[in-house]
Amino acid sequence: MKTPIICFEGPSGVGKTTLAQMLSGDFNIIPEVNQLFERSENEHEYWYYERQLERYTIAKNANKPTIFDGDIFQPIWYNWVCNYPANFLGNKETHAWYKAKIEQGLIKFPNLYIIFDTNEKDLRTRKENDTTRTRRNFEKHLKIIAPLRRYYKFLEKETTLQMRFIQYDDFDSTKQQVLDAIKKLEIKSIDDQMVFSKIDNWINQSTPDIGLS
Repeated sequence: MKTPIICFEGPSGVGKTTLAQMLSGDFNIIPEVNQLFERSENEHEYWYYERQLERYTIAKNANKPTIFDGDIFQPIWYNWVCNYPANFLGNKETHAWYKAKIEQGLIKFPNLYIIFDTNEKDLRTRKENDTTRTRRNFEKHLKIIAPLRRYYKFLEKETTLQMRFIQYDDFDSTKQQVLDAIKKLEIKSIDDQMVFSKIDNWINQSTPDIGLS
């Protein structure tokens, strides 16, 4: 059986990174792009996408279970939520890039998504207590929470991807829920092209309804 690939996702500041770091003894942890790679001022337009592909390649070659801190398919839903501003690639370019990489077998969906949630008050408290990161776009990310949840609920209902939604309360109980979910994971074959086709259709028929740009 191949080593499983798990993805942590959820609101900014919910605790994904802290929990992932605490599990680094038993899992290969792959940080989000902005933490893993150094950025420059002259990045080409697909730089961020290619780094997601690189993250997947690291996971595929790992000799123990992997946890992504943040979805390798994040540009799909994030660009949609933000209504494709001028400095982002558009829907057509974004979806075409991922579709091609999936067809080439270069990137695949994780075996399990673990989506964390908590209330806004706790998110603000955690942000204030975290001195390691500034989270300059924190207010913007609060607006993203509802459409982000809607996107992953769609994946749970309409695709074969395995999803687990966890309320991130105290650290110990959340960690135990995560370990229990991973322990129960059955690695199943995923028709990545079919899943992506459903995502493509849903994104093209949906609006985030938050006026974010």
